[in-house]
Amino acid sequence: MRILELFLLLSLIGCLICFFTQYVKVKKWLFYSSIVFFALHGVVEGVRWQMYLGYTALLISIALYYVSNIKKVVRLSLASLGLGIALLSVVLCIVMPVIKFPEPSGTFSVGLESLYLEDKTREETLTKEKGDYRKLTIDVYYPSDHEITKPIRYMDHGYAEAFVESKGMPSIIATHFDLTKTHTQKSLPILKKNQLPVIVLSHGLLWNSTMYTSIIEEIVSQGYVVFAIQHTYESFLSEYQGKRIKWSQKNIDDMNTDVDFGFVHKKMDLALNAKDERGNKAAYELIQYLPYFESLDRWSDDISFVIDQLAVLNEDSSSFLYQKLNMNQIGLLGHSWGGAAVVQNASVNKKIKGVINMDGAQFGRVIDTTLQAPLLVMHADRNYDKFFTPNFYVYDQVAKNDYYLVTIKSTGHANFGDLGYWSKIHSLTETGEIDPDRMSYITNQLILTFFNTYVKQQSLEMKEALIRKEYPEIEIIKK
Repeated sequence: MRILELFLLLSLIGCLICFFTQYVKVKKWLFYSSIVFFALHGVVEGVRWQMYLGYTALLISIALYYVSNIKKVVRLSLASLGLGIALLSVVLCIVMPVIKFPEPSGTFSVGLESLYLEDKTREETLTKEKGDYRKLTIDVYYPSDHEITKPIRYMDHGYAEAFVESKGMPSIIATHFDLTKTHTQKSLPILKKNQLPVIVLSHGLLWNSTMYTSIIEEIVSQGYVVFAIQHTYESFLSEYQGKRIKWSQKNIDDMNTDVDFGFVHKKMDLALNAKDERGNKAAYELIQYLPYFESLDRWSDDISFVIDQLAVLNEDSSSFLYQKLNMNQIGLLGHSWGGAAVVQNASVNKKIKGVINMDGAQFGRVIDTTLQAPLLVMHADRNYDKFFTPNFYVYDQVAKNDYYLVTIKSTGHANFGDLGYWSKIHSLTETGEIDPDRMSYITNQLILTFFNTYVKQQSLEMKEALIRKEYPEIEIIKK
């Protein structure tokens, strides 16, 4: 809870309790204190829906304090009601807090600009409009040596509401997200140092790049430039030159049209339980059967197109990126669907020096390729004797360089991003029990150690470096 809303609710609860006692002076002091804290809270912190019950309790206390001719039984009933809803407001504020992201530990501030790119070689297949080419918005997070004075708000202008709407939940759940200040500022001067290493980020299906703020800010503070792609129509909401574009529900539905889930479950069971060539064959047949090739191909093509455009911008004297990028130091980072997409791209893109998949199931055509780039795979905490993922089979087949498999204890699929901060109710966010600050720290250490080793090509032995720092939450295997 924020400090002023805490003081408001505590003084209000104390005041309402005093209506059951004879402590008139204490009641008066607490009543006027709650009024003052309400005013300060509204001006300094800003109101939010979790406090609405608290505001109602304040109105009840005002009525009880100033209206003297209320019958005793009504007075006690109203005081009881006010006390109950004030306590409920405390609970709501705790389980749905105003997010506070950890301070980035690196040397640099984080600047933000947006790029709007159109690929004239690819028609957009997710719309019916003829002559519509694939358009992408890229959020560019870059290091700066200027101080942040006007940090941007997190998931503002309705983005958070659009996300919860995409999950079929009431939009009011997320209306308080823009009360959170990030550690990022738009249009800061980019660091004067030349040749910054490049990370391309691919978000999860029906997520967007903003939902990885806790990761992005730390990476950029350490001197990387992060190019976060918004995969149009498969992000829950993107914006292209002022036009807002929601996800394509038809595309999501079409992915699973005509899928025989009886066949799918049969092949999954065989892949899990048959520890011989029959299991490998079942996994391969399942990958070839599921209709995910088109979407993953589109995302991989998005990544290749963005990297090609970065090379152009790096030589364009009118661009703020002019001669700032080290195009020999490119890493890919993705989560979920984006995790599968970045590995697929790395399997065909020789420019990639290292690739990280955060809990993405590796369907698509990677199984028929060879992956030369070093790979880090982070998995959520599951019983993989009963939970099928193609990753163990695919990566053992295709990875030809260093390959790290990491499982992080007490995590869920949505912990690889900001959702762990959203609510204490883990079932609401599909997150595990791990503390979100601890998860951010571990995830960022894994990412930075890997990219420092393989993208910056520093002389580190990744597994030994991580073991020395002692992370009891992780199990790491190097293959």
